[in-house]
Amino acid sequence: MDGSDFLGLLTGGDHAALLAASRPQAYKAGTVLCMEGEPSTHVFILVSGWVKVITVTRDGRELLEALRGTGDVIGEIAGQVTGYRTATLRAIGTVRALIVGADQFGEFLDTHPGAAQAHRRVMADQQRVAFEARRSHILASGPQRLACLLLDLVARYSDSALTAPLPLSQEEIASLIGASRSTVTRALHDWRSRQIIRTSQRQITILDQERLRRIAGRLP
Repeated sequence: MDGSDFLGLLTGGDHAALLAASRPQAYKAGTVLCMEGEPSTHVFILVSGWVKVITVTRDGRELLEALRGTGDVIGEIAGQVTGYRTATLRAIGTVRALIVGADQFGEFLDTHPGAAQAHRRVMADQQRVAFEARRSHILASGPQRLACLLLDLVARYSDSALTAPLPLSQEEIASLIGASRSTVTRALHDWRSRQIIRTSQRQITILDQERLRRIAGRLP
């Protein structure tokens, strides 16, 4: 991890206080942590594992809206704004989380300025990423959006310089970036053959970051 997640930014004292205010919970693969439309009574803080953030269209289709991983906070905004869950959370693999009551989480931030600052930083970063994603959906091609996603995963969740988990199927990746599965398949195959990336089971390694950044439109 790069230390930009909420848990990674907490000091020892703030981390201990958060543990005291929360309870641990483990979820098996495929478990629904909460459903869209339910009352938003508590916040999830991911200790390990991955969660899919899903919404359902009027005709019953599931849309993958986001991917959340270790250190992320989920559910605090819905509790403040609508009082109801705005999305369904589903575990990818085994997930360990801390569960904190919505009111208790607010009190924790109010009484721990360092944690509040960490939370603001993480929220600002998520808003930036969401804005860039919306902009890229309008201006960028499918391969460009895929390149941006891979770069963001490595920057946000990598345990090493250029390798990060890739816990989604190609169909889910396509849903996340607003492209067809065939577009994702072709791009990944092309980049592997050109030794820009290497993929293995649930993992992505960027072999040539400069070329991938160029594809993503992130180089002058």
